[in-house]
Amino acid sequence: MMQQPPRLRSLLLSSMLPRLVLLVAVLSIILFALSFHFIVKQTEQLQQQSVDGLEQDINYIVSDTTRQLADLAANDIIINSLVDFEQRDNYLPMFFRSLNLTQAKSVEFALFDFAGNRVIDKNWNAVIPESLSSAWRQQTLGSSNAYSSVSKYGVLISVPVLLRGVAEGALVMYVDSLQSLLAPYPRLTNQLVTDSSGHVLFSSEPSLIAPNSSFSDFDDSGYAIKKADWQNLTLYSVKPTITAYREAAWTGIVLLAMIVGFVFIILHMVSMTGTLAERTLSTLYNDIKNRLNSDDKTSLRLDSDVEAQELADIREAFDKLIWDLTEVSLSNEQFSNVLESMGDMLVVVDQDKQILLSNKRFDDFCHDQYGEKNGILKFIMQKLASSQSNELTHFSVSTGQERYVHWTKTSLADANGNIRGDIYVGSDETEQRSLESHVKVLTHAMDEATVSIIISDIKRVGQPIIYVNSAFEELTGYSREEIIGHNCRSMQGDETSKQTVDQIRKAIAVREPIETTLLNYKKDGSAFYNRLNLTPVKINGEVTHYIGFQQDVTQQRQTEQYLQDAREKAEESARLKSSFLASMSHEIRTPIHGISGVLQLMASSELTEEQKHYLSLAKFSIQGLLHIVNDILDFSKIEAGQLQIEENPFDILESLENLQSQYAIMCQEKGLALHFHFDLQGFHVVQGDDVRFRQILSNLLGNAVKFTDSGCIEVTTSIQQNADNSLKLLCSVKDTGIGIAQDKQSTIFDVFTQEDLSTTRKFGGTGLGLSISKQLCELMGGDIKLESVKGHGSTFSFTIMLEQADEALLKPVHHSSGVKREKGKKRKVLIVEDNDINQVIVKQHLNNHTTLSAKSGLEALEALNKMKVTFDVVLMDCQMPEMDGFEATKRIRNGEAGERYLNVPIIALTANAMKGDKERCVNAGMDDYLSKPFDAIDLIDKVEHWASIERNSEESAVH
Repeated sequence: MMQQPPRLRSLLLSSMLPRLVLLVAVLSIILFALSFHFIVKQTEQLQQQSVDGLEQDINYIVSDTTRQLADLAANDIIINSLVDFEQRDNYLPMFFRSLNLTQAKSVEFALFDFAGNRVIDKNWNAVIPESLSSAWRQQTLGSSNAYSSVSKYGVLISVPVLLRGVAEGALVMYVDSLQSLLAPYPRLTNQLVTDSSGHVLFSSEPSLIAPNSSFSDFDDSGYAIKKADWQNLTLYSVKPTITAYREAAWTGIVLLAMIVGFVFIILHMVSMTGTLAERTLSTLYNDIKNRLNSDDKTSLRLDSDVEAQELADIREAFDKLIWDLTEVSLSNEQFSNVLESMGDMLVVVDQDKQILLSNKRFDDFCHDQYGEKNGILKFIMQKLASSQSNELTHFSVSTGQERYVHWTKTSLADANGNIRGDIYVGSDETEQRSLESHVKVLTHAMDEATVSIIISDIKRVGQPIIYVNSAFEELTGYSREEIIGHNCRSMQGDETSKQTVDQIRKAIAVREPIETTLLNYKKDGSAFYNRLNLTPVKINGEVTHYIGFQQDVTQQRQTEQYLQDAREKAEESARLKSSFLASMSHEIRTPIHGISGVLQLMASSELTEEQKHYLSLAKFSIQGLLHIVNDILDFSKIEAGQLQIEENPFDILESLENLQSQYAIMCQEKGLALHFHFDLQGFHVVQGDDVRFRQILSNLLGNAVKFTDSGCIEVTTSIQQNADNSLKLLCSVKDTGIGIAQDKQSTIFDVFTQEDLSTTRKFGGTGLGLSISKQLCELMGGDIKLESVKGHGSTFSFTIMLEQADEALLKPVHHSSGVKREKGKKRKVLIVEDNDINQVIVKQHLNNHTTLSAKSGLEALEALNKMKVTFDVVLMDCQMPEMDGFEATKRIRNGEAGERYLNVPIIALTANAMKGDKERCVNAGMDDYLSKPFDAIDLIDKVEHWASIERNSEESAVH
């Protein structure tokens, strides 16, 4: 009887077990050896660390105690006690009782004078050898140096008490033994300190080695000892060797447990591997057997998803074999389906011209012809008797039209090359013929088009042109033969925009249309601007070609360039004019500010009545000059497009009442009656530009007062609510003045225009007020008009658009959370101003405060850094040499003036008044803005306001 072969699992175990045992034994020996080596090294490192730590502790105790004694010796109490013999008994004992520099229980302190006599002590019972006493006295009292000694007599540290660099006395600390100083510190091992004679000064384990004993009496067998020298002492680390062996033993036990566990895990893995292989092979065998004996060809899978790659390959190869056998059985049916699905007609005949096979398309073709199938086939074979292909014309019964079919003949041969018949394939080209005819019509239409047309094939290398029409030849000068097959890059030159060419390439790369204009060159080298429209052409959903339409727009481009140049010149002219006016305004405002400031200073001094009269005339002239400058500046802002209409809530009733109070005085001086009439419909608080509203009404009121010698002036204001809840303000100013002639009314709102030259000579003015008022009304969504009769007065009416606003949105003046005012307090103000006159004016205005001047931003930064006093406010001129106010403010905010000035209030003093000036100040970090010329009361108010605000590092207050 044949012996049964062993199981796969048994073979794996018997094969791997000897190798596994050998591997485990070698690994165990290596691990034990490495572990013992690392434990010995670790023990040596630990002892070295212990010796190093002991040395650091002694160094630290001596140096730290010496430093603390030196600090005490520098104390005024100690120094004074050596010169103040009468009073030192009052304070020196209490001071000494409080001394405690170390953790040692028995510490003795003493203060000696220059002669070495003890002045005072604390617990001083020291019995010091004469050699040690002489050493510290000579070193400390004689040489004025600190002295320290660690010996069997104890620890002694002395420092000089210096007076003008010379030792006037000494402060001495004494501890009777090193043991009491080092005992509180933790230790890694047993530590010893001995002197040169082997006398034990310190022992971390007194039970092992007692202090004050001799180290030579210690039996060091069974101990590992590490030593190091420190000055005249020797430091030891003592550790029992049994500790290292104990650690090695525990490590060996742990490693042994790990190795045993590792062996069991490997044995378990080998056993599981064998079991898995047995189960997989058995399942595969049953699968193959069942599939061969069953009609169900579904693959039987394992219960588990885990299967070895080799077994999976075997299963896959077997499945492929079954599938190949199945395909053979289906080949005939598939071949038949292929024939039926052909787009062409097919018929196969034998050598006797009998039909062996034909597809459905051929049968349908025969049904659409007159005659039988065999007759039609005979006609085809006769036409192809002398050639392999031919195009034949057939008549369609269903459509009544001719059908064009291209027939080809191929011999049918068997596997041995013997001819068994012929194969005829027919392709119906009727639809293609129709398309070709249609293409010819389209091609003719494109050739005759007046617009240049090109077509390129983007599927081919280089994207060559495959078609151009006659208009292209006429536009570029290139003939079809010269351009077809080439790229349009030949029409580009040095002046062609690379950016435009890149845009065209990117559009073609992503198959998108593009329309652009670029500079091209004709064949003769002349340039022209080409309006190019590229459109992708899709075939079966894929872009294969691009069609381009070209148009010469050179003349149009030249016209556009001319208009662009003209517009740029106009804009440059307006910009230069605006810049000139702004610069002139700045240059005029600066001396005006100087004059105005001096006049304000004069007004605050004692003057005679005649001087006061002269002063009022000068102030009136300054106000007139400033009014003219402001009108010119507003006009320049409007022309440059820099004047913006603000949208802020304001109390319109309050504005009207203020204007009434202001002009009532002027009317009273001329003997005129001033009447204000309101119909605000309850809308006292509105949203709009209060400043520009008051400017318009002030211009009209000013003109009314100027041109009216008797009678009255009436101001009527009303508000209407529109359907969209917006508000329309209607305001009229009626006077009984000189009036305006009818022929002059159409130009009265023009720039620099008055009724006539006599009006200018008699009443003055620039002729800008009404023009500015009209443009302001238009900017605010309204208009202005005039009704006047010469000699009977005038009525100016204007409208502006406003919005409703909540009264709670009104911003209180100088209101900020956390603001605390301190009235009357003298402030420290830094004035940064390059103009000497302006410096004098500002200083005089602020004569109740402490001020300092700087002429540039650099000087301001230097003053802020060097001055010990802290300034409360910085007044910063914007335009200065070397460094302007904007740059200086940015540097202050960046901390270049020190942390204390990071949030110092900075108020801009500037003669600029154009758009963006205030925003530029805010962006630079300034807190407020004061335009020259300013009133002294405004300057004082802003300085006191910002100086009284409590600020922190996160606050950002910008007005």
